[in-house]
Amino acid sequence: MVKASIIIPAYQEEDYIENTLKSAFHPETEIIVVTNGCTDKTAKIAMRYADKILELENKGVSKARNEGAKIASGSKLIFLDADIKLQNNTIEKILNSKYSIGTCYSKPDVNKFVPKTLMQLKKPFQHLGWSSGLIFCSKEVYNKMNGFDENMDFGEDGKFIRKAKKIGKFGVVNTHVINSMRRFEKEGYTYWIMFWIKNIFNKQKNGYEAIR
Repeated sequence: MVKASIIIPAYQEEDYIENTLKSAFHPETEIIVVTNGCTDKTAKIAMRYADKILELENKGVSKARNEGAKIASGSKLIFLDADIKLQNNTIEKILNSKYSIGTCYSKPDVNKFVPKTLMQLKKPFQHLGWSSGLIFCSKEVYNKMNGFDENMDFGEDGKFIRKAKKIGKFGVVNTHVINSMRRFEKEGYTYWIMFWIKNIFNKQKNGYEAIR
C-alpha cells in the first residue's frame, strides 16, 4: 500500500540523483521523478529506480513538483531535491509524524567545520519555515494551497511552507537529510552566507545559476 509519494524534481542531476533515489526507497512509498529541461542522463538513471517518471521540456522546479503531485497516489506528499540523501529513518519518521506540513533538519555532505556549523545555525530558522530540501505535506493541505507558485524562480519552497503553516499542523521532524554543499564549495561559503543574510531582509526574486 502506498502511504506517501516522494516527488523529486530534477534538472541536470546525472551525477547526484542515483544516490538520492537509493536513499529514498521505502516499501510504503512510491518515487516520482520529474525531469525538467534535462539534456543529460538524469531520466535514464531515474528509470532504474523510480516508479513513475515525467519528462518536461522546460526548466522549472515548481512546475515539476506540481506535475508530479498530479500523478501521486499517496495521501502524503514528500517533495525532495534531487541532490539530497535521506537517512535510514527519515521516511519512517515522516510517515509516523503528527504533522500535516513539515520539514526536517540538515547535515552537510562534507566533513568540515564551517558547513557543519552552518547547518546547526540553520535549525532554529527551520521552525520558521526554512526548507532543508525536503518538504512534506498531506495531499489535503497541498490541494488547499493549489500547489507551488510557478511564477517564482527562487524561494518558492519557503513561501509554500509559510502559507501551509496557516492551514495545517506544522512541525520539524527530528531526523536529518544530507545536503549537497556543491554550491558553497564552488562559490565560497562567505558569498553564500552573505547571500542568505541579505535574503532575510530583502527577498530575492530571481533564481540562482545551476551548479553542475
